[in-house]
Amino acid sequence: MPSERKKSSYRSRRESHHPMKKRPPVNKCKTCCRKFTAFMFSHVGLCGLVVGYSILGAFAFRALEAPYEEVKESEVTEMREQTVERLWDITYHYNVLYRENWTRTVTSEIEEFQAALIAAVRDGYDGKGVEAGQQWSFSGAFLYSLTVITTIGYGNIAPKTNWGKLVTILYAIVGIPLMFLYLTNIGDFLAKSFKYLYRRLCGCKPQDGRRRPRRHVEHYRVHHIVLQENTSNSHGPLEATLPSKFRTSQPVAEEVKMEVIPDDPSEEGDYGKSRTNVPITLCLTLITGYICGGAFLFSIWEGWDYLDGAYFCFVTLSTIGFGDLVPGDTVVSDTPGSQEKLVICSLYLLGGMALIAMCFTLVQEEVIYKMRSIGKRLGIVNDSEDSDD
Repeated sequence: MPSERKKSSYRSRRESHHPMKKRPPVNKCKTCCRKFTAFMFSHVGLCGLVVGYSILGAFAFRALEAPYEEVKESEVTEMREQTVERLWDITYHYNVLYRENWTRTVTSEIEEFQAALIAAVRDGYDGKGVEAGQQWSFSGAFLYSLTVITTIGYGNIAPKTNWGKLVTILYAIVGIPLMFLYLTNIGDFLAKSFKYLYRRLCGCKPQDGRRRPRRHVEHYRVHHIVLQENTSNSHGPLEATLPSKFRTSQPVAEEVKMEVIPDDPSEEGDYGKSRTNVPITLCLTLITGYICGGAFLFSIWEGWDYLDGAYFCFVTLSTIGFGDLVPGDTVVSDTPGSQEKLVICSLYLLGGMALIAMCFTLVQEEVIYKMRSIGKRLGIVNDSEDSDD
């Protein structure tokens, strides 16, 4: 028992002298913020950030523009009813109808109605009415926010309120750089993945690792190799004054070895890895196939011709966005099944722009490589200029 008490007292005394180190809350917060920031700028984080930013914009624009749309629809409906009432009054006034007088009076009323209707259309009225669904539904607002940050801008739907225009400016200022960052990051990742997959499928074998490029002879890697010489020569009067335990019986000599650095890492980096040549025709085939698939999908949804569907997909993915053909009621309305179609349309848009960014990266690398090769053959580009680039 006394021994156990001594052990327990010694253990408690030891724990009191060496308490467990706890990380301060400030350091924990910094670590969490650092990890969260790294995740948000990763491939998955950027995709989620773009989708989340678009959803946030959909809620904001719906809250700003939907009430104004309802007010405008009620005004147009009231204006139409008043016009019908005035036409009835005109007909009733002419108890015996005189064609010339009745036609002249009714024509002036219809002209006034047309002018008021055109002004209402410019203010955001789409002519569908409340029973056909709102233009600024959640689906329509989400597609609008997505076309803003992708710089497509169809133009069929646009903010009419002052707050909506101001929020659009601020939303685009943040969203467009975010979209460019997404396209750059995802496009580069897809390009590297596609090059790796293409190399594996085509069976491209790496070159011999013993090969060394013989261009750019002015670039060297310097190695300092320390050698020991078995000689008894001293280093001078300084060593004679040192104590014996600091003297070196074997003086040290230094040899410098120079090794040529590979000039073009993309062509022969890491000691002879083969450069993957992705043909430009393959990139164009991928884009063409993606557009043809989307054309088939939208021609079924919207009832378009196949040519109109292909035209719409090309104009959309190239961010031209004329706006003459846009997804209609099946996508931007709140009818059953429209939400699923909206998700597919959004994924098609984001995936297509990422695919185009990947193909641009691959085509750019291939064109630069071809032009440098042609320039070297013609003597336009020399080795030093190529290394500076």
